[in-house]
Amino acid sequence: SETWNNVIPWTDRLNYVSPLINNAGYCLAVEKLAHLQVPERGQYLRVIASEISRVTDHLTCVGASAMELGSFTAFLYMIEAREVLYRLIDKLTGARVTTSYTRVGGVKGDLPEGFAEDLKGAIAKVRSVLKDVEGLLTKNRIFIDRMAKTGVLSKEDALAYGVTGPMLRSTGVPYDVRRAQPYLVYDRLDFEVPVGASGDNYDRYLVRMAEIEQSLRILEQAMKQLP
Repeated sequence: SETWNNVIPWTDRLNYVSPLINNAGYCLAVEKLAHLQVPERGQYLRVIASEISRVTDHLTCVGASAMELGSFTAFLYMIEAREVLYRLIDKLTGARVTTSYTRVGGVKGDLPEGFAEDLKGAIAKVRSVLKDVEGLLTKNRIFIDRMAKTGVLSKEDALAYGVTGPMLRSTGVPYDVRRAQPYLVYDRLDFEVPVGASGDNYDRYLVRMAEIEQSLRILEQAMKQLP
């Protein structure tokens, strides 16, 4: 009973920490069915929005995991960095969480004035926080004892169950859809696919931390290449 574009607000609610990726994924599916080509600038804007969203998701996941294990300080640092990105998303889309930014055929608006500088500052902030959190957690004996060799998922089980994302990559499978089946302009961007070896909670933490830096690299390249 709805038009194609009216579905977009529903996609925000599939995962509230990375709604922009869901917005883009839905529109890509509709465009594929309708044989629509998105203008080049629109494709770059979707990548920029998606990668900001991916970073907020990983910051939330790592921060909340650390808090559950007793490291409230790491959680506060991560949420502080996420807040900087949320303000950026608010400027770009008009909303912090339920963004509804994409449209079938493109996006709902161009970059706001001063966005490039704001993003540059946000990336610096996230990198600073990552360094602090790595110092707090990565070699912390208590953190390692609680994360290493817990929640182990084998490579075979991950593939059999169709697991994706950092959880799959933590088992040692270097599969990232942005690399394996490039969409938008990901084939023009240089980034690595971090993988783990053990498939445990500690590897999932390491993969997410590494992926944040890769997303920041993608953002810097996309802004530089933006037509």
